[in-house]
Amino acid sequence: MTRLCSSLFVLLALVSAACGGSDSPSTPTGPTSSTPTRVMSLAGSLAFGSVDIGSAREASFTITNTGTSTLTVSGMTVTGGLVEHTRASWTNGAIAAGASQTVRITFEPVAAGTFSGTLTVNGDQTSGINTLPISGTGAGFSAAGQWSGRYVVERCDGTGSVQDLFCSANRGLYPVGTSLPIALSLQQNGSNVSGTASFGQVTGVVTGVVSSAGTLTLQGTAQSGGLRLTITNWNTPISGNSLTGLIAFNVGADSAPGVAGITARLANVTR
Repeated sequence: MTRLCSSLFVLLALVSAACGGSDSPSTPTGPTSSTPTRVMSLAGSLAFGSVDIGSAREASFTITNTGTSTLTVSGMTVTGGLVEHTRASWTNGAIAAGASQTVRITFEPVAAGTFSGTLTVNGDQTSGINTLPISGTGAGFSAAGQWSGRYVVERCDGTGSVQDLFCSANRGLYPVGTSLPIALSLQQNGSNVSGTASFGQVTGVVTGVVSSAGTLTLQGTAQSGGLRLTITNWNTPISGNSLTGLIAFNVGADSAPGVAGITARLANVTR
C-alpha cells in the first residue's frame, strides 16, 4: 500500500510539471505606454506698487514644466490697460520636462493711474496654471509723447525794423491774433524732460521738467535759416492729454538787428 501511494504522488508531480503548473501566478512582461504631459505652473509676484512716470521697476516670475515632455510657450498677454506700461524679457520658447524659465517684467508707466489685470502665459500645456495677477500705479504727470496744436499770438513787442518784420499787422510774421502751428516730441525720465519743439518750420532742442503739480517747464532755442527763436517762459499745465497756458519767446533774424518778444496762448495742443 505504501509503495502504491508513493508511485501516485510521483506521477501527479510529473503531470503537473509537464502541464506548466505552479503555485505562483505568472507576471506578464512586455513594453508599457503612457501619454506625455506638459504641466505648467507660475510662481512670483507682479505687484509693482507706485512708480513715477518715466521711471521703471522690475519684477520676475518663473514658469515651471512639471510634466514629462517639452512645454512650448507661444506668447504672453496682459489685461487691465497694462500693455503700454510693461515689457517682458522672454515671451516664447521651449521649456524641457522638469525645467524652469525665469521671466523679468518691467513696469514703466507712461501715464498716471492705477492699473490691475492678469498676465497669461500661452502654450501647449496639457494642464496646470498659466495666469498671474499683475498691478502697478503710475505716479505723477507725464509729458512724454507727440504733441501738436496751435498757438495764438497775444502780444508782440519790438522796435524799428524788428517791429516791422515780426509784429506789423500788415506784413509781420507774428502779429497779434495770428494762429500758428506748434509741435512737441518729448521723452521723460522721472521728472526730467527732453526732446524737440517745432514752431512751424523753426525746430530746435528743448529740455525741462514736470513738477509734482503737473506743470511742464521748457527751455531751448529753435532755428531755421536766419530766423532764431529762444524760449523765455514756458510753464504750461498738463491736463490729461492736453497742454494749456501761456508761452513766451524772443525771436530775431540775421537780416535785422534786435529781437522781438512774443507772448502766445496754446490752443488745442494735445497728444
